[in-house]
This record gives sequence, structure tokens and C-alpha cells, in this order.
Amino acid sequence: MKSFHRLIPEEKEAIDTFAFAMSLLDKGGDVERRFCLISLDNSYEIILRAFLLKKGVKREIVDSIRTVDELVFRCGKAGLRLNENEKMALNDMHMKRNKIYHGKTVMLPTKRDIISWSNIVGSLIKRCTNVDPFQYFQMKSYERISLHPLDLQYLSKLERNFKKKSPYISKFTWWSEIQRDALEASEKWDLYVHYRPRWPFFIPTLVLIKCNPFIDQISKDFVTELESKALFLKNEKKVWRVWLGIVSSNGFEEEAIIRAEDHEGKTLGLVLIDPKEEKAYFSKIGQSKKAFNWLVLW
Repeated sequence: MKSFHRLIPEEKEAIDTFAFAMSLLDKGGDVERRFCLISLDNSYEIILRAFLLKKGVKREIVDSIRTVDELVFRCGKAGLRLNENEKMALNDMHMKRNKIYHGKTVMLPTKRDIISWSNIVGSLIKRCTNVDPFQYFQMKSYERISLHPLDLQYLSKLERNFKKKSPYISKFTWWSEIQRDALEASEKWDLYVHYRPRWPFFIPTLVLIKCNPFIDQISKDFVTELESKALFLKNEKKVWRVWLGIVSSNGFEEEAIIRAEDHEGKTLGLVLIDPKEEKAYFSKIGQSKKAFNWLVLW
């Protein structure tokens, strides 16, 4: 699913919203079905706006479009083809969503209707992005199961190590928020540690670990996207530095390795870790060197 990371933010949002709708549908309750419909309709609208942006329509023009009917019309002029059956089904979905959202009805659509609408929205998203949102949903749902056993084993060892070994002086230090499967900045982090040493070594540090969720090697695009999210969390958590470790027993593409070895390591330390080969790639300067000292176990 590497192509997902090359999409524009609006396309990613549409796919993530679609996946969220499918997760609600799986739960099957009345409340979940209601919010599933709302999320599915939101995904439909977002992908239409993303399509126009990808076609070069200025953002201010896209943002000024207030109705889905106008979005469909503009997308049609830009080259997006919807047959009459699709238009009718999507219009029915949108009208049903509006009635529920604005309290004009309490009657929920059947699961069969939602499945039918989701197939159309999923097909539309795939035509616009070349990413199958159903496949993406399955990947997200079973991401934990699909992780390489060596990556999970390394993660467990690293977590035990962090709980036992304190930086600097043990009685002056502590960790907060040690979590598995933590969802931060729209990303699932496998080990999330907010390390805040006490005085006199008060250097608030965020530690983030991501295991490879793919069957392929880690790409440079995936690395740079995680760096962006890590820096966003650094500012949000008000820490001074962030250590980002990416664990992959399936290896790393050459460009990803070069990215790590050339990293400036100023406020973000990047380390690529391959437990299978017992290799680590980092720049050996700044925060990257410090991240290596804490995140590499051999």
C-alpha cells in the first residue's frame, strides 16, 4: 500500500474516513450504523473535492462549493464519469444522511443499503486514487496481526528495556504514556514513550517506534511521512526532542537508508532498525546518535 503515501492529504482523508465507516459497520449496532452512514457520505464528499484539487482547480474555488450536487457537476466537467445508477444511489445516500444528521428522521438505513453504497463509494475512491479502500481497511484492521514476528519480539524487548533502564540517574527520571498501539497524529505507533527527565537533567523527550506494516521494504516516502508526524507531535507535546525508530525485519529501500544516514539529527533523531540482520542505519550525529544509544539493543 505504498501508493497511499503518495496521495494528497484530501485523498488520504477520504480513504481513512471510508475505513472508519467500515469499522463502524462491522460493529453492527444502531448507533454505529448511523455514524457509519455519516462517515461514508463525508468520504464521498471529500474524494470529490480531492479530485478537483488534483485536476488543478484552485483551493479557494473548491472550498467555495457548498453542495454535493455542484461538486458532482464540477467533477463531471473535469472528467470524472459517474453513470446514472451511481448518481442515483449516491444521491439517495446523501439525502438519507442529511435527514438523519438534521434530525428529520430516526429511521436508519439497512445494513444492506450501506453495503451497497459503500461499494459505490469505494469504487469511486479507487478510480480517483488508484488505491483500493477496502484493501486499505483490511490492512489497517489486521496490521497488528501482519507484523513480522521478529519486529514484535524486538518491540517487546525494547519496552522491557525502557521500563528497567532509566536515563541518567534513575531516581530523577520517569516515563509517561508508555503505550502499545497508540494512535497519534493519525498514525498507529507501536511504542509511544513520553520521556521527561526531572531536574537537573530536564530534557523532555518523545520516543516513537513504528513497526513495518507492509510485506515490502520500508520506502523513503514512508520514512519522511513518519518524520513529519513525529515533528508535529514534538510541537504538540511541547518536548525538546523526539527519537523516531522504524523497525523492519523486511528491510529498507536504499533511498530510505540514505535518508537515515544523511539525517541532520537536530531536534529529531532517526534510526532504522532491522532485527533480522541486526543492522541499524543512522547518521551518527546529534539526536540520531542518542536515539541509536537507546533504541538499538545489540
